[in-house]
Amino acid sequence: MQQQQEGFTSTRYGRIHYVEQGAGEPLILMHSNGCSHHEFDAALPLLAQKYRCIAWDMPGHGDSEPGPNRHLSVLDYVDAVVAFMDSLGIQKAHIGGASIGGMIALAAGAITPDRALSVAIIEAPLRSEREWAAQWARTERMFAFLQQGEAEVAPRLRKLTPELLERWNIDRLKAGSWRMMDVMWALRQFDARAHLQRMHAPACVVIGDKGPVFGSKSAYAELLPRAPLKVLTDCGHFPMIDDPQAFCAALHEAICEARAAAG
Repeated sequence: MQQQQEGFTSTRYGRIHYVEQGAGEPLILMHSNGCSHHEFDAALPLLAQKYRCIAWDMPGHGDSEPGPNRHLSVLDYVDAVVAFMDSLGIQKAHIGGASIGGMIALAAGAITPDRALSVAIIEAPLRSEREWAAQWARTERMFAFLQQGEAEVAPRLRKLTPELLERWNIDRLKAGSWRMMDVMWALRQFDARAHLQRMHAPACVVIGDKGPVFGSKSAYAELLPRAPLKVLTDCGHFPMIDDPQAFCAALHEAICEARAAAG
């Protein structure tokens, strides 16, 4: 198998850092808020057996440049991933992401379906403005304070190791509290349900049965009735870390089913 490669590419959103491994159809992987491409460290070699996997650091995260000095909406991040694909000479790809990355994938499938072989929506929350407002104080506590301890992080992962905790805090410190909160505003102000109703690309959904998105399972089933929906057992908001083997198998199966359903 091709060894993992690392690089930077220039876009209108600044220099974007990424890692790449594998051959075949391109699969763009987009991480959660406050994380980096390292979120997919365990999953990338497995998915690279079937795809040309490219995991980015979204603007303002990881080793990518901060990007424009302004608020970035979900639609701005869609434009950023299209610019990223253009810079790598990729016309169409499977576009997948987790949390904010999943919301970017969702929006890409609705507004730029010509660039998507499929979209994989992983652990992307479907909350109303009222629901976001009700938990906003908790959101601020979660993302405005950068470094977190074992007691705060352990409930979010199946098994927290010292190495995972160190990486968790490195990535949060790189992103910074302003950008992480700005990402949360992007999620809060994005009408995900309206975009799901406009979905034009083959789509699939992957969630954990112990994560915060499990409660949105019926909403996804209603809004995307033809989309395969995979629920991973004993996984939370980070199924690619909790159970990489099951996650990669479910993601590949879901992508294949989504394309078959789309004809």
